[in-house]
Amino acid sequence: MKTKEEVAKRYENIRFEIQYPVLDIGGGEGAILNYIGVKEATIIDLTENQNPKYKYIRANISKKLPELNKRFGTIFIMEVLEHLYNPLYLLAQVYDLLRDDGICYISVPYTKLNTPDKFRKENFDNGHVSRWTYEELKDQLNKLGFKAKLIQKRRRFKNTAFWLPYCWMVWELRK
Repeated sequence: MKTKEEVAKRYENIRFEIQYPVLDIGGGEGAILNYIGVKEATIIDLTENQNPKYKYIRANISKKLPELNKRFGTIFIMEVLEHLYNPLYLLAQVYDLLRDDGICYISVPYTKLNTPDKFRKENFDNGHVSRWTYEELKDQLNKLGFKAKLIQKRRRFKNTAFWLPYCWMVWELRK
């Protein structure tokens, strides 16, 4: 579970545009929703620790998403796609769930192709099974039909500024 403080450190300079209804895929206890002040949302996740503020749908997001009888104005998929073997399948389903005027926000780590094997092993051992460069992800998002705009690209540090693990990108996706 991420605390509000952890979420604030990662996304402090981003101004998320919220259009209701809101869907958070893989949102756990709703840390990102709490941080940005979303009052009502649906979270699709397998977490046992559910935030009573939000409606939950228990589902395995690596498979077909549950049937939802509405389309959403804002969809969040934050720090989730890198854990899926087929993240593009999920994104294709999200395209259909997003209203024509809606926004989907995704956050993913990225690495350059020449990343040392030691680094890749450390990060793939933590459950990351997919990775992208900026160019690869932008190309894949465009092929799915999204108009993709990079809104943040940051480095993450571990203990010192001399150890640079993967970085992450936050994208705004529109139809």
